[in-house]
Amino acid sequence: MQPAFESLAAGFPHLIFYLLMVAAIYMAAIFTYVSLTPHKEIELVQSGNIAAAIHFSALVISLALPVAACLINKFSLFDVGLWTAFALIFQLFLFRMTDYIIFRGMPERIERDEIAPTLVLAAFKIAGSLILAFAIAG
Repeated sequence: MQPAFESLAAGFPHLIFYLLMVAAIYMAAIFTYVSLTPHKEIELVQSGNIAAAIHFSALVISLALPVAACLINKFSLFDVGLWTAFALIFQLFLFRMTDYIIFRGMPERIERDEIAPTLVLAAFKIAGSLILAFAIAG
């Protein structure tokens, strides 16, 4: 039992540092995406817009997947921070490309609470995030 407690005591500070760092990068990515969207997604969610809730939920999940993949093969705090930042910047770029190329006019459709196209957009974002996460995890 003693080695287990020693392992926990040695590893716990590292766990906290990793979690704080990736949480900060993750929240910055969410803030960046919400700031870049032409509609006020949080306000739409709070007012009961289901399409906005679906889209925002997909965003939250989609940004978490590459972060989790970065934590799988961690070598150092710097390594995880660098890969997490790169992964989320790349993910935000992919989101913009998906929004622009495949689903033009989605901000207006989300504001009108159109659920069907929002579900398809959410699926594309989660699928792209899964592919990116597995590519990172290698």
